[in-house]
Amino acid sequence: MQIGPDQIEALYQYAKFQFECGNYLGAADYLYQYGALCTNSERNVSALWGKLAAEILMQNWDLALEELNRLKEIIDSKNFSSPLNQLQNRIWLMHWALFIFFNHIRYLNAIPTNAHHLIRYLATAVVVNKRRRNMLKELIKVIQQEHHTYKDPITEFLECLYVNYVVVGF
Repeated sequence: MQIGPDQIEALYQYAKFQFECGNYLGAADYLYQYGALCTNSERNVSALWGKLAAEILMQNWDLALEELNRLKEIIDSKNFSSPLNQLQNRIWLMHWALFIFFNHIRYLNAIPTNAHHLIRYLATAVVVNKRRRNMLKELIKVIQQEHHTYKDPITEFLECLYVNYVVVGF
């Protein structure tokens, strides 16, 4: 029996089903297999986005970084139907990259060193995500260390709340 377009499409649908059921490991594996068999470049890009999401949700930061770089290469080299479509893909890539960079220790250490302005995004991510609350003490230390070089309303609020214990009423 030969594998035809219908079977390849069924593999994509099955991978999508696995993703929607929360089986991210299975979804990532099936999307990888799909990418090796698929000849439709649009659909292949869609599978890469799915694989990136699955790796992020499994917190496989090294593999997610590889998928992110693969997508970046495709977005930079591919001829899109319109410049707006390419721009939208780049913006999505930047958003997804934040998940990786805020969780990959190699990039996390770079924030206080050279990217002070990203502390606000890290602070927001820690506060709004229950699974990140364990990083709150570390975040407060970073905010205190960088107070002289960077502050904004978010970091000032957190510093007042957790260091100075002063919150002015509205």
